[in-house]
Amino acid sequence: MHRRRAGALTLLAVALASCASHGPKMVEEGGGAPATGPRVVIAPLNLGVELSSDLEDAVPIVELSLIRSLQRRGARVAVIWTPDAVVLWRGAVASVVPEGSPAKDFRAAAQAFEKKLAETQSFDMLLLPSLALRPAKLSGRTVRWDGVQRRLRVEPAENASLPVDAPVFAGEGVVGDSALQGKVSGLSLHLLALRPGRRTLERWGGLDLVYDAAPPRGPGGSEKELEPKLRRVLLDDPLHVDEGVALALDPIWGSLAR
Repeated sequence: MHRRRAGALTLLAVALASCASHGPKMVEEGGGAPATGPRVVIAPLNLGVELSSDLEDAVPIVELSLIRSLQRRGARVAVIWTPDAVVLWRGAVASVVPEGSPAKDFRAAAQAFEKKLAETQSFDMLLLPSLALRPAKLSGRTVRWDGVQRRLRVEPAENASLPVDAPVFAGEGVVGDSALQGKVSGLSLHLLALRPGRRTLERWGGLDLVYDAAPPRGPGGSEKELEPKLRRVLLDDPLHVDEGVALALDPIWGSLAR
């Protein structure tokens, strides 16, 4: 057992040394005709940011939309191989002094990550994308957050039907009238953009709802009480995904021309 553990540690040390000496492996994303625009490097989604396992199915969908959106703009896109990105990120985190603010600490680690990457790679922009649930405003069944609005799906109870204008849950999951003003959560894309020698930028773009409203389980629940229920298929509307990606990316992309 000790020999196997020692062997695993040796392999890890070799991987760390290889990443440090040769730089991280890059996966160049081809998009048909050769691109001649800025070179954009993308880190794996949610690098350094915790993501609920319920939302992991959304990662490849958003990553592909982001890559294609950049390619349509003429960018030369490369994605950092995840194992190498993790090693590089850990080194970046270890090199900064925590300030006690998660947001500030993340930005500081991202800047250190960009500097380490620049030692072995040439690029015009580094993007660190993350998915996160964000507070949204609910009016009736219309949900608004981060530049988008979506329709909340309401599942009827078994052997019953909800009126078209039936109220849905507020912040605490309980409603009082059909003219509801409450809060729910929507899934958003956060982009942190680092450009060598220039100011760091960050933007949000709303993607879609990942929870529907469902009647409460078990006896004793009120007919007006509804609770969030994770959708079986996440981000099933590509137009919604592309809209959110564009909202986050457009201002950042425009900065390259300035």
